[in-house]
Amino acid sequence: MNDRMLTLVGPDLPSVGPDDVPAAYRAIAAQGWTVDANDACLLSALEGGYRGSTVEEFQDIVHFEATVNGRAMMDYDLPAAGPERQDQLLRRSIAYACMVLQAVPAESEHAVLGYVSLSEGGLSDDTLTSHVTFCTRRPGVLPYVDQIQGYSEEALLELSRDDAVKVLAARTN
Repeated sequence: MNDRMLTLVGPDLPSVGPDDVPAAYRAIAAQGWTVDANDACLLSALEGGYRGSTVEEFQDIVHFEATVNGRAMMDYDLPAAGPERQDQLLRRSIAYACMVLQAVPAESEHAVLGYVSLSEGGLSDDTLTSHVTFCTRRPGVLPYVDQIQGYSEEALLELSRDDAVKVLAARTN
């Protein structure tokens, strides 16, 4: 995680579980993963709804995956500002990322990573928003996030499948 995320969560991630994830996002996680004809690792629920460029039009397959798999976190039911908004967005986003990563098949050819970001957005750049995406790490392909500390305008967290299992297990212990 970068320094901004460390400031928000401290050295340990919050204890989260499936009940922290909105129902629509739990449904995405429940549908699991698909590997498409280009070897892109995509969330099955999101693959069919993507109507953008083809993988060939992206810098690389990792950025294609991050685009198809990325979503803003639902926040319409949260306060417009303040610590409660921040805490709930963070919990929802981390819990969703962990649920999705836990669903990655153990025999996956490439490591799948999740990225949770919190930053100011909205029409006046004064509303805290969250974005979650997933992509693979592949030999010979630049990572989606190379130097995480270089992202100084947002709080950014990178999670692996192993991280996700630990975070979700901490809730049950």
